Amino acid sequence: MSSGRPTAVVIAPGRGSYTAAEQGALRRHDADPELRDLAQGWIATFDAERESAGLPLLRDLDQPPFRPATHLKGENASALIYATSFLDSLALRAHFDIVGVGGNSLGWYSALGVAGALPPEHAHRLIQTMARLQAGVAGGQILYPRIDESTWLPDAELEAALEGTLHAVRASHGDEALARSIELGGYAVLAGTEAGIQAALATLPPLERGAKKYPLRLAMHGPFHTSLLREVSARALEELAELPWSAPELPLVDGRGFLWSPWSADPQALCEYTLGHQVTETFDYSATVRVLLREFAPDVVILLGPGNPLGGPTAQVLLREGWRGMRTRADFDAVQKSERKALVSYGLEAERARVALLPR
Repeated sequence: MSSGRPTAVVIAPGRGSYTAAEQGALRRHDADPELRDLAQGWIATFDAERESAGLPLLRDLDQPPFRPATHLKGENASALIYATSFLDSLALRAHFDIVGVGGNSLGWYSALGVAGALPPEHAHRLIQTMARLQAGVAGGQILYPRIDESTWLPDAELEAALEGTLHAVRASHGDEALARSIELGGYAVLAGTEAGIQAALATLPPLERGAKKYPLRLAMHGPFHTSLLREVSARALEELAELPWSAPELPLVDGRGFLWSPWSADPQALCEYTLGHQVTETFDYSATVRVLLREFAPDVVILLGPGNPLGGPTAQVLLREGWRGMRTRADFDAVQKSERKALVSYGLEAERARVALLPR
């Protein structure tokens, strides 16, 4: 039976979403006494495991000063991002019926905790372990646009530049030197060896869009979602063999666009995908969003915090789908100015305030 509340799909962000502007994110629900106590209880649980591993505590990291060398390190950034996303999802349950869950890259691990495929503390353990295992792998990631800046429509020349760069770098440096890491709406994320990354940076046509210059190397990122992480995958399957996987409590959509249903998901298959294919193959975030839209037709798509790194890429998928009649960036802007937004970025203070006014 329907609760009468609006339906929502929620999506968790990946690495790079916790910045200096996000400090204090773990305490932003303190105005609600019930939620505050719940949130602080979970933070204490996560911090107990971090303390036993000799890692900085989340409650300390989530306050100034922001030190990039510390806060962007995988074992710290990943846990901060997961904790923020998870606590945001708890807050949203008071206002929305969450009908589907997804995530981008690291956000897939967060989604497992949000959807109940892993108990929250075990999702934290998964995230902490994967960050540690990936830390020693050389290589990196590059972000590059493939859409027109003003319309957000596909740009054939930019896509051709991406494909040409992939072929050229592989021909000169080997097949593992560069690969498509993430399909990210109107952007592509390439990943590879250090030599492959340097060659791609030198080959892709330079672009300036606002304050950003492309190709953009993502700080302290490894060659995620490529065959260079085969050993990481094998070690993860060994170290995390005892994680208590279950069918999710909420429907999950993964980085292939595959739907894991609460009624039919195989926990062992979910484990094998998460620690196998998901680690070493391209993560198709665009497919994640597309399937969430088509399967659940939500009233709104909500991007969990921290930050808003998925705002543009998600909007671009909405346009490709013609969601609510939107085909261009102008269409999207008009819908977002209306009372019935298509996309809510919960990491933004103004949008959290708007959600807080909704009936509980």
